[in-house]
Amino acid sequence: MSDKTGVITKIQRELFYVSVGNEVYPSKAKGNFRNKKITPVVGDKVDINVENGLGFILKIHPRSVLLHRPEVSNIDKCFVLSSIKSPNINLMLLDKYLLMIEKNNIDCVIVFNKTDLVSEEEKKYYADIYRNIGYKVIFNSNESSITNEELLNEFRNHINCVIGPSGAGKSSTLKKLFPSEDFISGKISDKTQRGKQTTRHIEIKMVDDNTYVLDTPGFSSFDLSFLDDKSEIKNNFVEFRKNSLRCKFNNCDHINEPKCEIKRLVEIGEISQSRYDNYLKIVDEYKKIRRY
Repeated sequence: MSDKTGVITKIQRELFYVSVGNEVYPSKAKGNFRNKKITPVVGDKVDINVENGLGFILKIHPRSVLLHRPEVSNIDKCFVLSSIKSPNINLMLLDKYLLMIEKNNIDCVIVFNKTDLVSEEEKKYYADIYRNIGYKVIFNSNESSITNEELLNEFRNHINCVIGPSGAGKSSTLKKLFPSEDFISGKISDKTQRGKQTTRHIEIKMVDDNTYVLDTPGFSSFDLSFLDDKSEIKNNFVEFRKNSLRCKFNNCDHINEPKCEIKRLVEIGEISQSRYDNYLKIVDEYKKIRRY
């Protein structure tokens, strides 16, 4: 019998797999966690007591961050993968992902995948929207025989989460970057042009001593349950936050107020029209959720 400290790297069939160095211990949670309404999640640093190869989780260390979709803790870098074609890009979904990432103050990289299918003009159009805000944007094609070293370097020495819509190529990208790991890739249906969801459980993989990677299921929709207040929407659109001090009203919502700096910047093209339109739709969606 011994006490050890490790990281939950996988949850499956009510067992928590805790990695301690090169060893992995299937573990169970003590009943007092249920009584306290605390559920261990992937990414948690935990203390376990090991007996006959089976661990029992004694303590969950404080979390630096907790994401709810996927439910995972202590991530310090998030990659949002999106194809521009096959399937077509969904800017609303992308902006919702960024909203969640900003709320949790996580470093973010946007990866436009399958760029062998699109023109240079299309690549520039979408990249400019997000580079102008300040996000790092990387182009990737898994059809290339060359490993994308720029992308690979972004993963190193971080606890990484990879998110994005179904069919964007998340798992196939990870398999190419980390060929020794078993990342499951899905096929695109020719009929629906939507990816078949093949990532069936949440698992974080240690790809080297200081680098962890979490692949997640692809979603075609994304709700706003991670928000606690409507003001979090405007405060976590980066370009709104940077410029809102120049609005006439301190509590400007950037919708109907006069002398709104955000609306002025949209009119002159310094803030993307698609970002502003999606902001309005997200605010409207949030209001409808809170009515019920």
